[in-house]
Amino acid sequence: MVFPELKTLKTERLVLRKLTIEDVPAYYERLGSSEAVTRYMLFNPHQDISESVASIQKVLHRYEAGKCYRWGIALKETNILIGMIELLRFDEETGTCSFAYMLGKQWWGRGYATEAMQEVFRFAFEELGIRKITGDHMAPNAASGAVMRKAGMTRTGIIPGKYEKHGQVYDAVCYELVRAQAEPLSANE
Repeated sequence: MVFPELKTLKTERLVLRKLTIEDVPAYYERLGSSEAVTRYMLFNPHQDISESVASIQKVLHRYEAGKCYRWGIALKETNILIGMIELLRFDEETGTCSFAYMLGKQWWGRGYATEAMQEVFRFAFEELGIRKITGDHMAPNAASGAVMRKAGMTRTGIIPGKYEKHGQVYDAVCYELVRAQAEPLSANE
């Protein structure tokens, strides 16, 4: 699969852009160190800003390798980082990928995650030729499922015991969006 360069995407209220080292303080404060934000993520809250530095540097190296579709979600008016969204786990044979996202608690419930998802999904279908996008969330995180449904995804089932965090096992609630649901396929596809 050819990976076009990650480009800046814009919505009515958001700019989805590459992360920079200047984003570290906002990332640490609003995302990485937040108990609420990381509760159902596969990493624990950052205890020190150095963990956030390492996380951002890892993404910057992936950008250089040309195989990273992780955007910082920033408010259009201020360019302040409020979250992240990423396309990952690409399968060229099936034309699928999955995604992950997180949004600072201060911005929950305002439609920002849905807005970002819809634009990233559009990019995946139109510019990468993806046929299906999948995602899931830990079962207790019902709010994440609501965001996925608002973004047009359909619930497809449950994977029992997929996730473990702090000794607790969680089922994964699975969703998908097929390109045909988002836009009609041409006769040549």
